Amino acid sequence: MGAFGSWLGRFISAAHPETTKRKYIYSTPQDTRVDVTTASRRYVLGRARQMYYNEPIVRGIIDTLALYAVGPAGIKCQARTEDEGWNRETEEWFYNWSLACDIRGLLNFASIQKTACKALLRDNELFVLLVDNGDGWPQLQLVEAHRCETPAYLSSDKKIFDGVRTNANGRPLSYYIRTGDGDKFSEVQAADVVVLAERDRPDELRSISRLVTCLNHFQDRSELIEYSMLAAKRAGAIGLALEGTGSTGFFGNESTSEEGLTTDRILGGGAIWNLPAGKTLKEIKDDRPSQNLQEFQNIFVRDACIGLGVPISFIQIESLSGPTQRAVLAQAQRRIDEISETIISQLVARVRLWALAKAIKRGDLTPPRGMDRWWQAVYHTSKRTTIDAGRDSAADREDFKLGIRTLADIAAERGDDWQEIVDQRIAEQIYIREKAEAAGLDIVEIQNTGQKPTSVTPPSAPVVADQTVQPELADTTVTINMSAPVQVAAAEPAKAREPETPATKTEAFIMKDEPDLELSDAELEMVVKAIGLKNKKAKKKK
Repeated sequence: MGAFGSWLGRFISAAHPETTKRKYIYSTPQDTRVDVTTASRRYVLGRARQMYYNEPIVRGIIDTLALYAVGPAGIKCQARTEDEGWNRETEEWFYNWSLACDIRGLLNFASIQKTACKALLRDNELFVLLVDNGDGWPQLQLVEAHRCETPAYLSSDKKIFDGVRTNANGRPLSYYIRTGDGDKFSEVQAADVVVLAERDRPDELRSISRLVTCLNHFQDRSELIEYSMLAAKRAGAIGLALEGTGSTGFFGNESTSEEGLTTDRILGGGAIWNLPAGKTLKEIKDDRPSQNLQEFQNIFVRDACIGLGVPISFIQIESLSGPTQRAVLAQAQRRIDEISETIISQLVARVRLWALAKAIKRGDLTPPRGMDRWWQAVYHTSKRTTIDAGRDSAADREDFKLGIRTLADIAAERGDDWQEIVDQRIAEQIYIREKAEAAGLDIVEIQNTGQKPTSVTPPSAPVVADQTVQPELADTTVTINMSAPVQVAAAEPAKAREPETPATKTEAFIMKDEPDLELSDAELEMVVKAIGLKNKKAKKKK
């Protein structure tokens, strides 16, 4: 069985490196503290910061991701308890606190979020200490990753690794923070420290920069650009070479060769130079940086983008078609959402809970009696990235009408709170109605509601008596039975078809088919007038 198992292992070619084809890589699996030592982590951290300050592409990607993940005004906290009064009270207090939350007095909470996000993407580690100013007012102290380290006098303590003291299960108990340039350290309990990091392994105590995957590639790219630039400068400085026997060296506008040549004699005034015997004038050309070099450098740019979790087209989106741009932005948005969720869960939510608890302890806030989840809140990030704002808005409206999406879903994608939108609309409608009523205007004249304004009907003109001459009718027998339905029979003479004339408005009433129908005098008068019996002279008996 052992031989059979050994034979199966031969299928894994990567497990049997051939040193004649490629170099051997030592890769024995170990714990994270062995694979990522303190020295290697600190070296990578320094190189990542150097790249951030000197590589425009790296800095641009990090700053752009931080802007999209946090937003210009930071991630917004919205209280969501059953008590609206408590919600307003906590939001007002937290907003005021966010303006004075930095222990140094330099940053507000929104700026702290943006700074922390950049540190997360660049260093992949940031320590936020939860402190106060002495009277219980909560404040934040940002500590960069290089200041958390093991003091020299505790280097032999096996329970401390890279500035973190742990228990037997590997749970962090405290962190050692270097407070000055010397050997002064402060031990801060883990409950008072927020560690912002994207961890790759389950036993990871200290995190390494995500730029570690592309540091060497970007160094190669920088050196290629530097050497190509030097070559292009040399080619620009030395334009022509005179080949042949004789003295060597450079000559310019003032210096001359042994033949008395200057660059003005060769290039100036359109002169034609007769070369001395045995001499050849050669123009030095250099096509660097070439197109191939430009394409080769894109490989390094791609590595940096992939290392930070975004597609390379995210920074070259202008060269893509519409559908491809949408796919690239959707992929980048997933990474942006992941960064936002890390900032919310590790920093914003915990800091808000701690700050409100401190405010309650100070007496600044008093939660309603019996409320057990006074910290409930929702968090709104910045507006999602899109190239089809109009089309997305139209789709949102249709989905909202059909009930597929809610106002909360649509508002969240735009970085807004749906309840604030409803409250604002109500306030606007009340204001518009009051102003319209005060001015004597209809509300639809001020805002477009899709309705037509109520029109005022002008007084109608006086009704002119009907001057139409009725033709004589033949003898007609009219029978009106007041105890039976009214029946009117009349013989109309045949006449030629006449052009239709506009109908005139006349008096009318409804004849109901009822046996006990009785007509009033006015109704009888109308019937007589309608059939032409009124004013007709009675025939004399012979």
